[in-house]
Amino acid sequence: MSINTKNQEKWKFPENINFEEVSEYLQKFDDINRGNNIVFDLTGTSYLHSSFIGFLIHVKHNLKKRGGNLSLQLSFTVEKILIMLNVMEYFSPDTVTIFNKKSA
Repeated sequence: MSINTKNQEKWKFPENINFEEVSEYLQKFDDINRGNNIVFDLTGTSYLHSSFIGFLIHVKHNLKKRGGNLSLQLSFTVEKILIMLNVMEYFSPDTVTIFNKKSA
């Protein structure tokens, strides 16, 4: 699920993110959080539980406190969800939307 480079870690998320999985992601983040830069690749995600939005906010806030940064790579569907929930600006400018057949 994650790929490490020198000062950046990339997490690739599945097509569906259910409520049960969010606590696992939170535990993993708390275990590895060292203030690095993290990229969340949500380009293949078409469904996410609302608790995942809270997880995203938690990660961004904690990374920023430690001098790190969260960047998002979004599918069109996830971008629409963040816009509808009025939280897209919180993650900007570190957000890139990547269109693909599943999400367009």
